[in-house]
Amino acid sequence: MLRHLRRSRWLVLLGVGLYVEGCSAWTDWLRTGSPHRGGAGATAADVGLSSKSGAADPAARTRVVRLAFDVVRVDLPFDDQQHSRKIWNHVDELRVDAELVARLARNGIRAGAASSDAWPAIQAVVELALADVRRDRLIPVPGSALAIQMGVISEDETVFNYAPNGGLTGKTFPAGEKILTLDYVFHPELGGGCDLEIGLEIRRDLGELTWENRGGVIRQVPALDRHVFASLRSGLKLNSGEFLVIGLGEHVRNDYLVGSRFLSSRRSGRRYETLLCVTPRSFSASGTER
Repeated sequence: MLRHLRRSRWLVLLGVGLYVEGCSAWTDWLRTGSPHRGGAGATAADVGLSSKSGAADPAARTRVVRLAFDVVRVDLPFDDQQHSRKIWNHVDELRVDAELVARLARNGIRAGAASSDAWPAIQAVVELALADVRRDRLIPVPGSALAIQMGVISEDETVFNYAPNGGLTGKTFPAGEKILTLDYVFHPELGGGCDLEIGLEIRRDLGELTWENRGGVIRQVPALDRHVFASLRSGLKLNSGEFLVIGLGEHVRNDYLVGSRFLSSRRSGRRYETLLCVTPRSFSASGTER
C-alpha cells in the first residue's frame, strides 16, 4: 500500500541501487553521540525549482530528494539477563497500533521510535554489555522497499508464528535468507518525517531469471520463492531526527518463534539478541533542467 502511495506522489524517491557503505569504526560512531550523523535533511525548499523564474532562468534546475538509511546492528549477549530490556525504557512503542504491539510481542518482536535525546542512555547499555556493533548505510533500489538481511538458513529450519486468531502455525524452510523489509514514504513538506512499514519474510533464490517492470524499466531479475509473514506487517511514523528501533521481545527464549529466528543467534555456544536502529536520511542532488 505504501509503495502505491509513493508512486502516486509527485515526489520521486530516487535511489541508485543498493549501496553498502562499509562498517564504520565503533569509536568514530560513539563520538557522534547519535546513530544518525551528517548534515541536515532536505526540506520542502529542496524540492522543485531553485529559482522562481522557472524555465526563463537557464540556471534553474530541479532538485530531487533521495533517501538513505543508516542501519546500526547491535548484537547483545543474552545469557542470564536480557540487556535490551533497559534500552526499551527509552523507546516509544505506542507508535505502533496497540493490537499489533500485542501480536508482535506474542511472536517475540518489539518495535518503536526513539529520539536523539534517548541515544546516550541506549549507548551506555550497549557499551556496558560489550555488544558487537556494525553500522551500514543502505540506499534502496528505486521502486522497492529496503531489504535488510537478518540471517541465512543453511539447513532445514522451522519457524512458528501466532496468527491474529491466536492459532500457532509453522513452516520448515530448507534454505533461504531472512529479510526485514522497510517500505517508506518520505514527507519533506512536513519537516522531514517518514512513514515506515516493517515486514518480515524468507526468500530463496530459485536459480532462474524472470522479467520485471520496475519504474517503467523492464529487466531480468532473479526469481525468488518468498514467504511473507503478512500478519506481522506493522507501520509507524518517524518525526524528523528520530530513528526506528527493532528488537527481540521481552523474555523470549523460544528458539522457534519468528522473533527468535530473525532477531537472535548462537555463536560458539553463546546466544545473542539483535537490536536494529534505523535512521532515514534525506539528501538532494541537482536534476535535469525543467
